[in-house]
Amino acid sequence: MSQTQAPAMKKSLPWMFFVAMVAQMIGGTIAGSYLVFYMTERMLITATVVGSILLISRIVDLIIGLLSGVIVQKVCFKHGQYRSWLLYGPLAVSIGTTMCFINPAIPVMAKAVIVFVGYLLYGGGMSFIQISQNGSLAKIAGPDMATRLNISSKMVQGQSTGTIITSMITLPLILWIDEMGPDGYTTVQIAFAIIGFIGQLSLFMATKEYDKFDPNFKNIGGASESIPHMIGEQLKNSQIVIVMLGDMLRFGALMTLMSLAMYYFTYVAGDRNMMTVSMTIQSVFTLLCSFVSPQIVKKIGKKTAAICTGILGIVGYGCMAMFAIRGPMFYIIANTIAVAGSSLINVCGVNLYLDCAEYQLYKSGKDNRTFAMSMYGIAIKLGFIIASVLTAFVLNSAGYDQITATLADPDKFVLLIGGIPAVFYVLYTVLFLIYRITEDKSREYAAHNHAKRQQNAESTQ
Repeated sequence: MSQTQAPAMKKSLPWMFFVAMVAQMIGGTIAGSYLVFYMTERMLITATVVGSILLISRIVDLIIGLLSGVIVQKVCFKHGQYRSWLLYGPLAVSIGTTMCFINPAIPVMAKAVIVFVGYLLYGGGMSFIQISQNGSLAKIAGPDMATRLNISSKMVQGQSTGTIITSMITLPLILWIDEMGPDGYTTVQIAFAIIGFIGQLSLFMATKEYDKFDPNFKNIGGASESIPHMIGEQLKNSQIVIVMLGDMLRFGALMTLMSLAMYYFTYVAGDRNMMTVSMTIQSVFTLLCSFVSPQIVKKIGKKTAAICTGILGIVGYGCMAMFAIRGPMFYIIANTIAVAGSSLINVCGVNLYLDCAEYQLYKSGKDNRTFAMSMYGIAIKLGFIIASVLTAFVLNSAGYDQITATLADPDKFVLLIGGIPAVFYVLYTVLFLIYRITEDKSREYAAHNHAKRQQNAESTQ
C-alpha cells in the first residue's frame, strides 16, 4: 500500500461500495445458488462427477487466489494498484459464470470441461475483485476503525440487498423463460452478468481520486517484498491463521447448505417454489441485521461478535438438523437464527484480516497488508473446496439419483445439512475464544503504523 495520503472520503463513497455489491450479488447468484442443481438436473452429470469437477476447479482457483494477492501487492497499473482490477476481474467473472450455464448438445464430459473453465474464470475474477475492493477500503479509510466498519458494513448491506432482489426474481424468471422455450438459467445468467459488470465499473469510476498510478510504487510498502517472505509471514502470524481457519469452516458450512437448498425444497419439502420464499425471508432479515449489527459490533468488538456468530450458528443449524424434516418453515426459522449470528461477523468484512495485518506490520515492520487481506478470499475458497466434497457426500449418503430424480433417505439428508454446519460452528467458536487481538489493540496497531508511514513519507520528500 502506498504511503501517500489519500484525500478525505466523500460521504457518498460508502454507498458506491453498496451499489457495486448489489450488482455483484446479482451477477453471481446463478452460479452460487443453482450451479450444482443445473449440472445434475439439466446437464445430467452425476453428483460424484459434479463434486469432482468443483473440487478440482476450486483447488486450481485457490492457487489463482494466492497468486492474485501477490500480483496486486507487487503491481501498479496506470489506473492504480486496486482500481485496475475492477475492470479486468468483472469481465472474467461475467464470461466465466455464463460459460457454466451453457448446455449444448455435446457429450456430458465435454460440458463438464466447459463448466470447469468457466468456474476458473469466475473464481479467479472474483479473487481480483475482492482484493481490489478490500484494498480500496483500507486505502480510503486509513487507520480510522469507524470508517473501515462503515464501508465494510455498506458492502454487506449491498450484498443483502442484492440477495433480496435475486431471491425474489431469479427462480420465477428462470421458470417463466423455461415455459417460453429458451433455457431459463442461461438467459437469466447472461442478463445478470451484464448487471454485475456495470456495478463494478461504477466503483472503478468512483474511486479514481483515491487510487492512482504511483511512479515510486516499487520502492514503498509491500511491493518490494519477496513472494516467499509474503507467504512465510502469513504462516507465522498465528492470529491470521486462526481467522482463516474460522472463515474456512464458516464458508464451508454456508456453501454446502446453499448448494443443497434446492434439493431440500424439491425432494424433502416437495415444493421448489418455497426456495424463493426462503431466500427472500433470509435476505430481508439479513439486510435488517446488517443495519443493526454495525452498532452492536462497535460496542462489543469484532472478537466477541465472532463468538456470538458461532453460538447462534450452533443453535440455528442444530435446530435445522432436528426439525427441518417436519416442513420448510422449520428450515426457514432455523436458518434465520444462524443468519442473525452471521450478520455480526459479516459486517466486519475484511477488517479482521486487516487487524491481523496491522499487528504483523507493528511487530515486524514488513508491510504485507494487501497480501494478508487476500487471505480473506483464500479462506472462502478453502470453504468452497470443503463444500465440494461435502455436497457430493450428502447427496450420495442420502441416496440421490439424478436419473430417476429421487432422494432415497430424506431424514438422513436433513440431519446432514443441519448437523455438518452445526459441528463446523462449534469449531469456529473455539477458534475465536483463543483469538487475541482486541479492539483496543487493533486501534493501537493501526495508529502506530499510520504514524510511522507518514514519518517515512515526509523523510523521503
